[in-house]
Amino acid sequence: MAAGIECRGNSLRMWILNKGEKLNEPLDWPATPEYTERAKQWAELITLEMKMGKFELSRHFPNSKNLKENQISYYAKIYLEDIKKEVAPSTYASYEGHVKNHINPKWGRLHPEDIETKQVKKWIKQLKDTHSSKTIREIITRFSQVHAVWRDENKVAFDPFQNITIHQADTPEPDPFTKAEINRLLQTETDLDIENLLPCLFWTGLSMSEQIPIAWEDINLEKGTIQINRSYVRGVYRVTKNRRRKREIKLLQPALDALKEQYHFSGNARTQVIEVLQRDNHSYKEERLRFVWLNRERSTHFEYHELRYRWGKHLKKAKVRKRGINQGRHTFASQLLSSGQVPPEWIAEQLGHADTSMIYKHYGKLIAEDMPDYLSKINQYIQK
Repeated sequence: MAAGIECRGNSLRMWILNKGEKLNEPLDWPATPEYTERAKQWAELITLEMKMGKFELSRHFPNSKNLKENQISYYAKIYLEDIKKEVAPSTYASYEGHVKNHINPKWGRLHPEDIETKQVKKWIKQLKDTHSSKTIREIITRFSQVHAVWRDENKVAFDPFQNITIHQADTPEPDPFTKAEINRLLQTETDLDIENLLPCLFWTGLSMSEQIPIAWEDINLEKGTIQINRSYVRGVYRVTKNRRRKREIKLLQPALDALKEQYHFSGNARTQVIEVLQRDNHSYKEERLRFVWLNRERSTHFEYHELRYRWGKHLKKAKVRKRGINQGRHTFASQLLSSGQVPPEWIAEQLGHADTSMIYKHYGKLIAEDMPDYLSKINQYIQK
């Protein structure tokens, strides 16, 4: 039993003769005298460990292709490969982050059969110091799914995650803008790039991922409609989140007027060619578009972080309490509900929801100061 170093082109490789089997482990080191000496010392250490019966390949080369299927990190890799083409790129990036930033650093070198419920619960308590319940639940869900790959492959029935429950905090209530706040924001001077965008944030009901990639090819100013065909998340254009979100919305007058004004700025902009990821999360379709909300410094549409920065500056300038830019969508639902003039079903259709449950649960909050005087109306009706 021994270990040694050899050059492979411009890099180094370690060979390990263990129990009659020769293993080759590439090193991410250039074949310089300094690194060669370090590699030799490493090989000598491995040789010594072999003589003492303490050598473990996984400790020296955790990502080795020669490792047996005995580590969480191995099954995490399989899990990520399996789901890569099954979920949206933004979702995959989130899952990959859970694995690389949390699961592998803590559990990557352990054998799946060594994972105990007690250990996981202890880890959850530690995570609570730095992460929200929602994030923790997502991390543990990924961990459970990684572990399930091993259980399925080895026909193991015991699931250490079965009796783990993570209680989430109540969903934060929507924090919509009042009419007075909306008027103050619209009347406060702002950058020309977003002047016409502001009314559309409040009066279209679009999420920011839908608002950013809107193109003139989607808009019919005569009919007063927008066809919602795509979204833009983390640098990727893709079809709408679900089929229900692919819809035609009817424009309220403030939004329609703003778009007519915006046409003078970007209606004749150059066409840009983009690739839109389709619902299978694999194929792409080419589209040629003239984007509506152009950052004129870059001659293409805004990125989310750019709008969020401008939005924060504008709130401060208008002396309106700070809230996220996505509250525009909440405001749309809440203002229409508060008006008493619009059935919830119409609002749900505009937002792209199948029914009204999401309206009340996530977006709708009656704004007391903007509600009609229903009591007077009822009294007048009774006295007739």
